[in-house]
Amino acid sequence: MALIPPAAAVRHESACARLRAVPGKPFATIQRELRKFSQRIGARQPPRSGLEEASPELRTALWNVLHKPAFPEEEEHRERALAHARAMWNHLGWRTDQIPLLPHQMRESLAVEWFSCRWPEFFDLIEFTARTLATSAAPVRQQWFEMLNRILEAKGCAYRFIAEHLVPLTNTAEATEVVRGAESAIPAVGAHIRAAAKLLPPNGEANPRNSIRESIAAVEAALSHLNGNPSATLTDGLAAYEATHGPLHPSLRQGLTLLYAYTADPSGVRHPLIEETDGVTGDDARFMLVTCSAFTNYLLTLSANTSRPPS
Repeated sequence: MALIPPAAAVRHESACARLRAVPGKPFATIQRELRKFSQRIGARQPPRSGLEEASPELRTALWNVLHKPAFPEEEEHRERALAHARAMWNHLGWRTDQIPLLPHQMRESLAVEWFSCRWPEFFDLIEFTARTLATSAAPVRQQWFEMLNRILEAKGCAYRFIAEHLVPLTNTAEATEVVRGAESAIPAVGAHIRAAAKLLPPNGEANPRNSIRESIAAVEAALSHLNGNPSATLTDGLAAYEATHGPLHPSLRQGLTLLYAYTADPSGVRHPLIEETDGVTGDDARFMLVTCSAFTNYLLTLSANTSRPPS
């Protein structure tokens, strides 16, 4: 639940805009131009923060944009600061009767945890803080997470926010496809893609096998919706889809059919008798998430442009 009151939405949007760009220049251009001299000439590599780490540079960059909206100093926003503190203290398992009285004291208390906790707890805290501070107004909320993603990218972080959850995807094209899938116009597709993303390692509830199941289910949901047949499998759904919207390229159809066969055979991930996770990796799950997201997006785009009655 957003804890920023509606009256603060305009101020929050303005803050996002200031962080997003300077008039006349895209934010990405400014980021490139502001790289340090040593990075521009190649004498020093840009910052990197791997899957199982949270670098000091990353922690500092995120702290610098989050601590003020979390604990505003103005007297009229004191209740908001206290509400944020209660939420964060509860998230961390701290006693709420020991919350400091003043916002700068709240910041100092949280900073100790922020800069010293292990990387899993840090990313838990980032996810929670980002959602807590996000306004409920949809456009501003989206800009908020886009701004945070730019910081993650600038600091070489191995994660991006997708559907408001941190996901181990750094390739911009791949992330774009997954975001489109997670926000699909077909609700069932979006739900399956979001579920698949949440199950990717190294999240605490990671399950690569179930992530792949959700990714495949997204494709089946897209075909079922577009064909009006809720019980259609991927193979049957493809045939019905082609009858309505025209044939897919034979190589594309064959590749998708073989990929589905891999996930459905006795050594794959959908066979009910094989439930152990051995042999199914996070890389397999990420590949299927990106592939299935891109394919559902492709199906929706194609169906919008081509529609014909069955012959």
